[in-house]
Amino acid sequence: MAAISGANPIVASDVNNFTGELFKITPHRTPLLAAAGGLNGGVAINSTFFQFQTQDNATVSSVTPDDEGGSPNYSGRSRSAQQGVLQIFHEAAQVSYTAQAASGEIVPFQLSGNYKNSDPALALAGNNPINDELAYQMELVLETVAKKVEWSAFNASYNDGTTGNRQMRGLDEHCSLSNGNIVYHDTNGDGTGTAQKLNFDVIADAMKKLYDAGAPMRNLVLFCQPTALLDLNKEIVNATVVSGKNYGILPRDRNVGGVDIDTIVTPFGTIGLALSDFLPAGSNDGKKNFIVDMSFVKPVFLNIPGYGTMFVRDLDQNDNARIAKAVYMEMGFDFGPQQYHCEIDNVSNA
Repeated sequence: MAAISGANPIVASDVNNFTGELFKITPHRTPLLAAAGGLNGGVAINSTFFQFQTQDNATVSSVTPDDEGGSPNYSGRSRSAQQGVLQIFHEAAQVSYTAQAASGEIVPFQLSGNYKNSDPALALAGNNPINDELAYQMELVLETVAKKVEWSAFNASYNDGTTGNRQMRGLDEHCSLSNGNIVYHDTNGDGTGTAQKLNFDVIADAMKKLYDAGAPMRNLVLFCQPTALLDLNKEIVNATVVSGKNYGILPRDRNVGGVDIDTIVTPFGTIGLALSDFLPAGSNDGKKNFIVDMSFVKPVFLNIPGYGTMFVRDLDQNDNARIAKAVYMEMGFDFGPQQYHCEIDNVSNA
């Protein structure tokens, strides 16, 4: 796990900081979060807003020789900025004193309610695999936070908090920004037709769109649903074995930020494949898949003085005989220039 770094560096030993655990708690279910944390760590800032910048792509179709002793050609590029925002994640768990203490029993009690040993057959001393119920519940809470972050990374709709709660901008909206890249994979090719199975050709088309947009294409990963991955695998295997065509399958895995992913080769370079449970619905049918250059994806955290970026705090339970703790953080994703990523819309999920 890469260290948190930024304008306000955090000393992990001085604060209750759980960002490392967030990145690695469930990497196979939250591969974008895990890979981004492994590759780039995170950036700690002291504002709820941040900006990323982009510029138009210089194109050259002809060249006129410059004059000797003459004036230069002015070739500055137009730049623009987009604003990102940090979203609040606040999840908690509570257990009764009895639930915390009775680690030697398996009984049908509620974590925050009354002890109910209604079935003596379940009171089997020494068979409970959990010795610390609250610690175990907090681990599950952290997993929930990671999944909510992953869902937001793809689906969230930007809200600056003027009305409603702050919400980050997900990749679905990010790729729809001006100069963003979208490839439609439905039968009509414009987002209005029937979704089609993921195939090698549409991946190559999306890679070409990235190339034409001037994207660096450094560390590309395609995030797709399990059905789409099976469809792609069947096409490539059948083409290689039955028809003798070689689609360039690499006989090895690739490691991106500590996450193992499969890799294929296209005419525009290699691309990794990762499964996602949180892809948004297509504009008309199917799902939206995303090609993401992980080199430019950075988690951004608010550094809360005295606490850090992600911390656990005790909750006051008043007169109740129970213990409760909450996980708190404010974070978003800096995806970098929108033309560095590509959305593949309407990929069949059947």
